[in-house]
Amino acid sequence: MANVEGGAARLTVGAVLRNAASGADVGTVASAFDSVRLPAGLVHVLRLEPLPERRDPSVAVPDGDLVVLAGPGVVESANIHGLRAFAASANVPVANTWGAKGVLRWDSPHHMGTCGLQVRDFELLGFAGYDAIVATGIEPAESPPDRFALAPVVEVPASELDRLAQYVEPTRGEIRPNDLYARLSKVAQPAYTDERVPLHPARAVADLRSALPSGGIVTADPGIAGVWVARTFPTTEPGTVIVPAIAKRGIAAVLALTAALHGVPTIAVTIEPMDPNTLGVLKLATELGAALVVDVWGSGGPVRRAADHVAQLQAAASEPGVTIVDVPVDLSLTRKLVDAAGPVVAWGGLPVKHAL
Repeated sequence: MANVEGGAARLTVGAVLRNAASGADVGTVASAFDSVRLPAGLVHVLRLEPLPERRDPSVAVPDGDLVVLAGPGVVESANIHGLRAFAASANVPVANTWGAKGVLRWDSPHHMGTCGLQVRDFELLGFAGYDAIVATGIEPAESPPDRFALAPVVEVPASELDRLAQYVEPTRGEIRPNDLYARLSKVAQPAYTDERVPLHPARAVADLRSALPSGGIVTADPGIAGVWVARTFPTTEPGTVIVPAIAKRGIAAVLALTAALHGVPTIAVTIEPMDPNTLGVLKLATELGAALVVDVWGSGGPVRRAADHVAQLQAAASEPGVTIVDVPVDLSLTRKLVDAAGPVVAWGGLPVKHAL
C-alpha cells in the first residue's frame, strides 16, 4: 500500500492532494481542505495505509436476533473481509451507512441497504425489532447513535469481526426483508429505465454506473446530488461511490482531482450553478493536466434523449483534461425519496428549496 507521511489517522484531503501533485503548486485549493478528513472510500481506492484500530479481545456479541450497522471505519481500517465473514457466519443482515457503500454487494442476501440519509431509515429497517444492534466502524457525522439505537447497541471494533466470525452462533432461518429497501426500490427501479427528459435523478445515477470506466469512482457533493448517488448507485466494491459525511463546497471536485492525479478514472457530480470552490478546483485540474469528468445536474444542457447522457459521459471519459457534461435532471422528484423514508437528515438536511 502507498504511504503518506503522518499515516491514515491524520490524512486530510489537502495533504493527500499535495502528495498526489508531486510538487506542483496546489496552493489555496489544498489549504481550503486541510481540515477535511479524507473519506474512507478514497483511502481504500488509493491503497493508502489503513487506519490502525484498537483491538479488544474481550468484546463479544450476545445470542439472539442480531442486526449489524457498518460504518466507514470498516473500510478505513481494512476490515471488509471480517465484516463479510461475520455476516456469513452469524447469518445476519447488515445495513451500511453511505460512507461504507460496497462493504457488501448490493445483491448480497445479507445486504439491507444504505442508511443514515433520511429520518425514517432505521425505523424502516426494523432495528427496533432486533434483540441487539452490532455497531462497527460508525462515523457519528453519518449516523449519530441516538438516531440508530432503537434496540440495545453492542459496539464492536471492526478489527474484532474476523475473530467473532469464528465463534458466533448463527441465527436460524432466512434473513427477513425490510421496509426501507422495499420502499426505495419502488422509487429507484422503475426510474433506472425512465426515458423522460429532464432525467429522473435515479436514471442519471444509472447512467453514471453505465458510463464509469473499469476501476473508476464517482464522487458527489453532499446535498441533493449526494443523496441520490448515495441512495441509488448499486455498488459491488467499496470506494466506487464517495459522498463525504461533511458538506463543504467543492468537495466532490477536489476528491475527483485527487483520485485523477493517482490515475483513477473519476466522475464528479454536482448541481448548477457550480460554486466558486468547485470552479477553482477545476481550474487547478486543468492547469495540472488531470483527466476527470464533471456531471452537472441542472435545468439545461445538450441532452435531448435519455440515452444522450450515457453517450456524453462515455465520450467525456475518453477525453483528456477536464470535461463538463451538463444534463437536465428533475430534482423536484426528490419528493419521492421523502415520501418513502422521510426528510433528508444527512449533512443537517437539504436547503429549503430542495427539502420538499
